[in-house]
Amino acid sequence: MTITQNRIDELHSFLSAFLIATILFASGGAYYAYGAAEILTVTVSQTLTFTTSSDQFGTLTPGTYKIATSTLSMITNNTAGWNITLSGDDVTTPGGNTACDLDANATIGITDQIQWVNGAATTTVGNAVVRASLESSGEVFAFRVMSASSTNSVAFFSTSWWGADDSDGTALFAGIASSTVARQIGNAGTGSFSASEHLNTVQYYLNVGTAQTQGAYSCPLTFTATGN
Repeated sequence: MTITQNRIDELHSFLSAFLIATILFASGGAYYAYGAAEILTVTVSQTLTFTTSSDQFGTLTPGTYKIATSTLSMITNNTAGWNITLSGDDVTTPGGNTACDLDANATIGITDQIQWVNGAATTTVGNAVVRASLESSGEVFAFRVMSASSTNSVAFFSTSWWGADDSDGTALFAGIASSTVARQIGNAGTGSFSASEHLNTVQYYLNVGTAQTQGAYSCPLTFTATGN
């Protein structure tokens, strides 16, 4: 009887210890695990860096035309491309005013070629003409975008607007648009962005008659670059 009772006591002690250990284990860290998805978002803003530099006309002898240029530099990350407009600061009405005025007397100006009106698309012709067809027998101020001296130009240069190349008789010229209706001179569309610098050259033509008042003239112009 004593042996049996001892065994019962031992079994009871063992079961009690096991139950206590089980309760302690269960209360020590039985937790449910939950998962959560997280999505980070960010919008990269458009960047656009645009600069210009120009070579000047210098001194002009009436009857002998001269050429000057501006170099346009563009860098942008805009995937839709970019465009540039040109207007004359002193040309305030469509079809009127002059882009180049005498510094000593702004009422005296150099005749402009007919103001540029671009086509609805870069594949649609505008109103530019070859040098031999310029107004006033070529005694005017005019401009064009060149195909040469350009890098990474993509579709910015339009042959429909400015001619297939820069050769005389093919190259097309137009007058400076009014500041109130700035006109596109080129449009580089989708896929034209890159980390590389886009360079394009604008060429100016200038000639005057012997009756043009002598003196220094200024032709303030504004180029504006915009992401499409």
